[in-house]
Amino acid sequence: MSMDHQPRRTRDNDHHTHQPPGSHDQQHRVLDLDAEVFGDHLAAVLDFVGVPAARSIVDLGAGTGAGSRLLRARYPDATVTGVDNDPQMLGLLRGQGFAVVEADLDDGFPALAETPVDLVWASSSLHHVAHPARLLSGVRRALAPGGVLAVVELATLPRFLSHPRGALLEQRCHAAAAAEGWNHHPEWTPVIEAAGFAVTRSEMTINAPVTPAAREYARQWFARFAHLAALTADDRDAVEDLLARFDDDVELEPRATRTVWVATSDQ
Repeated sequence: MSMDHQPRRTRDNDHHTHQPPGSHDQQHRVLDLDAEVFGDHLAAVLDFVGVPAARSIVDLGAGTGAGSRLLRARYPDATVTGVDNDPQMLGLLRGQGFAVVEADLDDGFPALAETPVDLVWASSSLHHVAHPARLLSGVRRALAPGGVLAVVELATLPRFLSHPRGALLEQRCHAAAAAEGWNHHPEWTPVIEAAGFAVTRSEMTINAPVTPAAREYARQWFARFAHLAALTADDRDAVEDLLARFDDDVELEPRATRTVWVATSDQ
């Protein structure tokens, strides 16, 4: 996943996406925590995608390699190629043994080796692309017969609090984040269909166990919420109070919902 890229104007869909603040290292840590906490969720997404075997896989906007690692574990005999335009991310991918391609997805699907691609994975990356229609057309041309494009987005921001009062505070934080454009993405179905694909759309929710990683991940999100300008002063104080006692008595119920588009072409 590449939730840590900078906001871009998406001209084909006329929307603007913003990401939570944080340093590069913090963004890397958040990506890795998401993969650790909700790894079973992403594995369930791959079950839904339904590709039984693959020789060539492309991870678009591969970021720190969280998705690439999942793909390699599922398809150990496949070549997994991570595509990103961030040199630091590319270094992380190389260090994990992945093939890499440095490319700006705004320019379309990158030129790869002649081998057709069995699976293109775009998790939290398509909404950063300035010309998604151009990119998707390139994906369609690159896919092998029977190949699949999987587009994954967060349907909502992850939720963590179980107590009713805490859940209401979290709901208000999410509303403030939405007001500032966090996790804003289009309904991709018509865009993907216009590129020549048949599309199946689904939403998948998973509850994760409460682990030290889940507690750290929750803390990271609330630390970001504390900086939301759209929060009221009272809610900001409540978030700060929550952070101050996070390791003591905050009851968690980590859960996340992702929207998955599985696209196939008859070419």
